[in-house]
Amino acid sequence: MNRRTRSKTHTEMLTDKWNQIEWMALPSKIKQGVTAFPKWHRRALMILVPVTLILIIMPEPKVSVDKEVSTPANQRVSVPINTRGLSEQGTNTVIASGSETSSQDSVNGQWIEYTVKSGDTLANVFRNNDLSMTDLNALAKIEGVDKPLSQIKQGQLVRFKRDVNGRLDILQLESSEESVMFFRLSNGGFGRSK
Repeated sequence: MNRRTRSKTHTEMLTDKWNQIEWMALPSKIKQGVTAFPKWHRRALMILVPVTLILIIMPEPKVSVDKEVSTPANQRVSVPINTRGLSEQGTNTVIASGSETSSQDSVNGQWIEYTVKSGDTLANVFRNNDLSMTDLNALAKIEGVDKPLSQIKQGQLVRFKRDVNGRLDILQLESSEESVMFFRLSNGGFGRSK
């Protein structure tokens, strides 16, 4: 025969505690607890308790936040690029030979053309046309495995355009087989077509 008594469950224990509360005596106990505080504390409680209850009950105001829609730095952006050969394009160009070009010509949105001479490097082309060597280094980092910047040849056509600040905006290298274009991105870096 099993003489063990069944232990109370959690809900039964909570029910017992609930029934033990003396509900009629509760307001007088609260009043006794509050009157135990000093006079200034009671006055502060008379103000803080209603204000706190109002703040809890009151709905939160809806604030409209206008956020600018921006493109994350790592997201690709489509940019319209004219990849036709230079001879096929009919745009205003300035022919550059050495340092004869002025930066004012290219600020007006004109293409500057430079024909590579014997012994020229792209660094010489940048120096002769007052282009930033920092931009050349940035271009070299994204050049790619075919190395179009490192392998310019005599007679090859190099075209570039400056932005309104006079910085390199677009650089186009045309050889007999292909045309490669480098362009400035909105974050200040460069991208490459093809």
